[in-house]
Amino acid sequence: MRRSFLANLVILAVTVAIVAGAFASFQRKRSSFERIDFTFTRDSGVVVVKTVDPGSSAETSGLRPGDQIWLIGDTPSSEVEGLQKTLRRIGQKVPMVINRGGKTFKLDYLVPELKIDYAYLILSFIGFLYLAIGIFTLFRGGRTESTLFFFVTLLSFIVYVYTPAGDIDPTYKLLQLVEEFATILLPPLTLNFFLVFPRPIVRYQRLIAAMYIPPALLAAWDLDLLVLGNRLAIAAPYRSLLLIQHWELVHFVIYFTLAVVALAYTYRTAAAVGKKQIKWIYLGMALGFVPFMLMYLVPYLVSGSVRPIYATISILPLALIPLAFAVSILKYKLWDVEVVIKEILAYSVTFIFGMIAFSTINLILTHVIEERSALERSFLAFTSGLLIAGVLIPVKGRIESVIEMFVYRDSYKHRRAIAEFAQELATFHDVHELISMMRERLRDALGLQRMNLFTREGASLVIYDAEPEIPRRATIVEFGAMPAEGPLVLTDPRLPEGSELPWQLLRAGYRYLFPLRNRGELQGLLLLGTKRNEEPLSRDDLHLVESLCAPVALAIENSRLYGRLRRQLEEIRALKEYNENIIESSSSAIAVVAFDGTVLTANHAFWELLGGVGPSEVLDEPIATLFPPYDEMRRTKARSITTNFVNRNGEEKEVTITASPLNADEPDGARVLVIGDITERVRLERELQDKERLASLGLLAAGVAHEVNTPLTGISSYAQLLLADTDENDPRYRLLKKMEAQSFRASHLVNNLLDLIANRPRSREIVNIPVLIDATINLHEDLFKPKNIQVHVAPMADAEVQGNFHDLQQVLTNILLNARDAVANNGNIWITAEENGPNLVIKIKDDGRGIAPDMIGRIFEPLVTTKRGQGGTGLGLAITRRILHASDGEVTVESTPGNGAEFTITLPKKSGSVDHSIGRSESEDEVVDQHTDLQIH
Repeated sequence: MRRSFLANLVILAVTVAIVAGAFASFQRKRSSFERIDFTFTRDSGVVVVKTVDPGSSAETSGLRPGDQIWLIGDTPSSEVEGLQKTLRRIGQKVPMVINRGGKTFKLDYLVPELKIDYAYLILSFIGFLYLAIGIFTLFRGGRTESTLFFFVTLLSFIVYVYTPAGDIDPTYKLLQLVEEFATILLPPLTLNFFLVFPRPIVRYQRLIAAMYIPPALLAAWDLDLLVLGNRLAIAAPYRSLLLIQHWELVHFVIYFTLAVVALAYTYRTAAAVGKKQIKWIYLGMALGFVPFMLMYLVPYLVSGSVRPIYATISILPLALIPLAFAVSILKYKLWDVEVVIKEILAYSVTFIFGMIAFSTINLILTHVIEERSALERSFLAFTSGLLIAGVLIPVKGRIESVIEMFVYRDSYKHRRAIAEFAQELATFHDVHELISMMRERLRDALGLQRMNLFTREGASLVIYDAEPEIPRRATIVEFGAMPAEGPLVLTDPRLPEGSELPWQLLRAGYRYLFPLRNRGELQGLLLLGTKRNEEPLSRDDLHLVESLCAPVALAIENSRLYGRLRRQLEEIRALKEYNENIIESSSSAIAVVAFDGTVLTANHAFWELLGGVGPSEVLDEPIATLFPPYDEMRRTKARSITTNFVNRNGEEKEVTITASPLNADEPDGARVLVIGDITERVRLERELQDKERLASLGLLAAGVAHEVNTPLTGISSYAQLLLADTDENDPRYRLLKKMEAQSFRASHLVNNLLDLIANRPRSREIVNIPVLIDATINLHEDLFKPKNIQVHVAPMADAEVQGNFHDLQQVLTNILLNARDAVANNGNIWITAEENGPNLVIKIKDDGRGIAPDMIGRIFEPLVTTKRGQGGTGLGLAITRRILHASDGEVTVESTPGNGAEFTITLPKKSGSVDHSIGRSESEDEVVDQHTDLQIH
């Protein structure tokens, strides 16, 4: 609860009065330092020596009791008001004029040295420090425990500063009484403080009031002895003084023991914050009392005396006690108690280790090196000191590690892993993986409950893991000025008043914001909450997290750059793939050729053009070998040429080639070849030319047929007139009959030629194949006789097909006459016919010179002939294939140069049973008529 104004006013008045008394006590004590070794009185203002301390400098200087001091220096003693100050002001030797028994003489008085009580000065300093800390705590805390602590420090101030000194006068007695009261009241007030701090453990106020009864009785006894002159007469004055001192000691031990017990009980049942507060009190008491016990109490109990230097040093750490209490009450750096303990132990152990090491080396050097080698000993001692100083740094680090193992216990290995994790952060390129790993490590090492991250996107900050209590986007202005070092604590009152974001983060469970900077640029903010049980982070924890901030910022920046690079690479890859797809999908063959002729890259069309080979099959093979026209282009230095070549599959390709430098600045470097396969286009152009020729030929043939038809009619008429006038037994009758048949055949041929040119549909009938073959051979038997060619017809059963007898006869005629021309004298031609499923297959084979490989694929094309200049037109086999296609048949050829050729005709057999439209007699009658038709082949 808060104190009233009146209470503050009373506290202020009491404090001012006690401080005033302290200054009076200090002044009296300080005056005792400037002592003189004789007593004096004044007679009519003149200083008269009353007593002289035996063996003192006054006795040595010649002063005796009863001497009148007329002059001190150049000043009459009657004019000197402060004898002690005057003597100190003049100097160590003070000239005096003395009157002894009516005789006057001079002497030099030796002023004794100052007898300074250093222990009291240190205690006074500690007392004023106690009071200052108490006042600070009183006005910063404002609660009951702050008020009690203030009075504890006020009583401690009295105990340390108040001391009776000088003449025994009322002031002396008042100072002594105040000191005694403070000594008696300090233990119960300390117990009262521990009963309410850090939390009340005694709820009955009467019990707390009752514990002040014994000290009140002891104070009353002391008051009776010092002020009332022992009126109560409990014991004789001296005896009463001894009893009071004895009971004061018992009273001190009992109350302070109860205070420690109360503190221990509170620690056992306190919450996390209370335990931290009590730890600070334990730490302060340990740091204050342990050195005092080791350096003062223990030697005093052992030997009964303590050297002044040790006594003075032993009381210095007492100043740490109120500091620890103030930190505990005000909760300042409350969570750093383990860190402070660790550092104090580390420095203490290191200091002790250094002192022992240096003393040991100094002892060894003293006994090993003789006195005459003092220079060497000094040098070795100095070198050893430097060596020890250098060793102390790693020793301290090792000691801190050992202490951390005990302080942090289970979390120690996780805290050590944080340092290793900081080195691994540079390898992270994925922010999600980074934050996941960091969460796991910080949770294991520090027991953190919440963690999140703001990452920078342009001028704003974006939360990594969205939470309903926190806005997704923020600006750095909302947090105010970021600290140069350490985190921004969200409870800091210096945060911008108009910003709601810090309060939103606090409500979400966050407490600390760590700036993530890389080369001075803010990359984000690391948000951390408290530990388990709402325990804030200690200084060590904050330093541990700070050690991660720079690597995390670097990792975030690396991740951002890596992501940007990955996107750029993806764009480049997509662009490259896009360009490659364009090149790959191009119908033109494209290849990049190095200066030395090596193919660097090529699309699928290029390898298909070469015959379907792949890059792995032609590794390091030069372009000139793969694609011979390249050399032709290099020789001619032309940028574009049209040529032909034969690929690895033996296919002749017509191509256009265009070459251009890959880099315009290096015309003699790598080149890009764009090769267009124009083979099909050339073929179509040739076909178009052939069709144009055929069309012209057809027009010519139509005209010829029209002109030839008239004389043929006259010839057949004249032949019939002659036959009518010639006897059948006349030898000329047979010749006239053949002339008649030839004229009829010629007329029929002309009509067929006109039908072919007009593309009129042909009549189809049932054709007997054996009859067809016999009729065709009989018709041309005279053509085989000049070369003595034998035509072998294999026996065959009757087989019928649907077609036009004359057209099929022309097919056989064309193939037989081609065979006749290819066969040498005394050659052979074989004809077979056999059924093959629904088809009838006729094979005509010869033993002639065969067909060249480059012609076999084109033998059925119009105007393609092997008898160019020998009367061949290149139309016979083309007409043969056209006739067979019209009859739903097909013709193929197989040939090996030097071993003849074999033509295979495939025709579908007739379906169902149909009577012959043409019999053998009719066919035989027309054998002679076929001769004229066979001249076109």
